[in-house]
Amino acid sequence: MWLPFLIAAVPISLADVKSYSIPNIYLIWLSFLCTPYVLVHGVGPVSRILVSVVILAVLQLCGLGMGDVKLLTILALILNSDPLTTFHHFGICLTLCAVVYAIMETLWKGELPRKIALAPSIFAGLTLHLATR
Repeated sequence: MWLPFLIAAVPISLADVKSYSIPNIYLIWLSFLCTPYVLVHGVGPVSRILVSVVILAVLQLCGLGMGDVKLLTILALILNSDPLTTFHHFGICLTLCAVVYAIMETLWKGELPRKIALAPSIFAGLTLHLATR
C-alpha cells in the first residue's frame, strides 16, 4: 500500500526543493499507482473526505501550493480508506515536520524563507504518522 509513496517520495521532494513546485506528471503517476488500493478498499467515510476537501481549500486560499494540495488530496484518499486513521494526528506530524524544516532552512540561509518546499515535510510527516500508529 505504501510502496507508491516510497517510490514517489524522492523525485517529488527533489523537484519541490529545486523549483518550489511539484510537476503534475509525478502526481499523475502516484495517483495511477494508488488507484488499485482505493478500488479494492474503497474511499472510506464521505464526511471525512468532505472535511479534508474544505481544509485543503482553505489552505490553498491561504497560499499553499496547488501541487501540495494535490499531493495531500491523494494522501487523504488513501488514508481515509483505513478506518483507524486519525487525520488530526497526521496533521500534527506534518505541521511538526514543516516547522522543523522551516527552522533548518532559516538557520541554513540566515533569513526567514518566504516559501518552503512542503513535499519533504509531507513525506516525513506521513512516515512519522505511520511509524506511530
